[in-house]
Amino acid sequence: MNYTRRLLKYLVAYKGRLIIATICGLFMTGCTLLMAQFTNWFLAACSEKPVTDNILVNFGIAHGWFSASDARMALVWMVASLFVLIYIPKGIFAYFNNYLIASVTSRVGADLRADIYAHVQKLPLRFFHTSRIGDLMSRMSNDVFLIQNSSNVVILAIEGPITILGGLGRMFWISWQLATLTIVFVPLMGVAIDRLTKRIRPLTTLTQESLADVNATVEESITGIRIIKSFGTEAQEINRFNLVNNRNLAAALRFWRRNMLVHPTIEIMGGAATALIMSIGGWMVVNGLISFPRLGEFIMLAFIVASASKQFGRINVTYQQTIAAGARIFEIIDTEPEVSESPSGVALKDVKGLIEFKDVRFEYVEGEPVLDGISFAINPGEVVALVGPSGAGKSTVADLIPRFYDVTGGSISVEGHDIRDIKLISLREQIAMVQQETILFGGTIAQNIGYGKPSATIEEIIEVARAANAHDFIIESPNGYDTLLGEHGKGLSGGQQQRLSIARALLKNPKILILDEATSSLDAASEVVVQDALDRLMKNRSTLVIAHRLSTVKNADRIVVIDQGRVSESGSFDELMKLGGVFSQLYNTQFRFQEVADVRAD
Repeated sequence: MNYTRRLLKYLVAYKGRLIIATICGLFMTGCTLLMAQFTNWFLAACSEKPVTDNILVNFGIAHGWFSASDARMALVWMVASLFVLIYIPKGIFAYFNNYLIASVTSRVGADLRADIYAHVQKLPLRFFHTSRIGDLMSRMSNDVFLIQNSSNVVILAIEGPITILGGLGRMFWISWQLATLTIVFVPLMGVAIDRLTKRIRPLTTLTQESLADVNATVEESITGIRIIKSFGTEAQEINRFNLVNNRNLAAALRFWRRNMLVHPTIEIMGGAATALIMSIGGWMVVNGLISFPRLGEFIMLAFIVASASKQFGRINVTYQQTIAAGARIFEIIDTEPEVSESPSGVALKDVKGLIEFKDVRFEYVEGEPVLDGISFAINPGEVVALVGPSGAGKSTVADLIPRFYDVTGGSISVEGHDIRDIKLISLREQIAMVQQETILFGGTIAQNIGYGKPSATIEEIIEVARAANAHDFIIESPNGYDTLLGEHGKGLSGGQQQRLSIARALLKNPKILILDEATSSLDAASEVVVQDALDRLMKNRSTLVIAHRLSTVKNADRIVVIDQGRVSESGSFDELMKLGGVFSQLYNTQFRFQEVADVRAD
């Protein structure tokens, strides 16, 4: 997989900025190389050579700026002033060069983060069940940051070649012998850089993966802090964190040990090359083969070229880091959604709420069936309760209707259309889910109720809140419907959160309703209020209820019993009790105790 080419596509999107940055880099490099020429003039002014031969000096004398006796010192001051003047445009060009490139890499990082987020929204639930949230967050933050931080690579990749080529051209003009000797060291430095940096990419990957472990551990511990405290396992969690933290430290130290070898190695090689050039250049000056000022300019250019060449070590290190980060990012982007939409998918119209399961089979893991030939129907406006032992596949049935997963056999149809032939947005517009674990988002109460219908007016929001028995506690909140909710609805009771979830579903006004153990975690008093709201929500809607409460089961139009992935029984409460089968056993072992508990609570 050519990650370099894929990252370059993101850069090319901002080619206008890169072109301007390159032009600024060209002028900036010209200013740098011009400083070497000023070094030549400065040394010439300080030498014993008659300065009156210098054009600038003659010009100054002719205009009366100074006398011939002060000519040498005057030339020194002139060259020194030019040094100052050349730094002004160089600084301006450097600012625009660096800013434009940093703005490009920052935009690339933002684009990558947006693409990851957009793609993650399309991924199936299976991806989130098998992935750690901390690892995903690490890729979106730490790995993207590494790519954004690669602006130095782009800057040096633009500035470096221009500096090296321009400097070498001038060096050959001054002395081809010394220039030839200089470039002999270039391939040697290239080999050293390659050998030192070839392990940077896997070490970067190892460091990022271990950092993801740290983030995942922190995320898990914060999410499960109640469990940790209730079991008194704080010390155990500290030890677990220290383990992954120390593993990340070890990986980071291995990376930095290798990284820090690059610069000193290149410095030593550069020092050896400089010493050799100075020795041979000095011999050439003594023997009259080159003037001292020209040698000074050559050495200045050699330092500039060497400095630019040494930066390629940094470039390669950062490049390897960037590619390693890009590989982790594209691993997410390349994950294919399991649920694909047919290009010729139909849009549902005049939906009544007819749902049919026909010999439905499903497997999370190949060869391990969860559903093994499920067949039943939910008629328009009918309430069907789905019951069965734990692990029988009830929640899987609920997840298949909105196509969170696709069946591995058989079919599910809505209004006679196989759901695989219906446009996803059209299908899910007709479905609302109220689950045991209520999910609320950051924002106001009104925004959470209107989540599925952003265009809803406050009057519509208040209307559904009343129907969900939520209006009274909302207006008692500090800012009413504009009250900001804490993370995951903190500050609200479970019953209040559930009523907001019901109001949200009411506002969507779906024809198909799925209640997945919506009241199982509530106490009897809260359940009465929530169940009243649910009764309003279920009115005139096709409803599938996964029930753990006897009251829900008794009020259903029909009960479908699932056992070992199959429909074992179907009928009304009284009919199934007379059969004395699976449902009767469930009643005696589960629902009956719940009935007694509810009576005692009353």
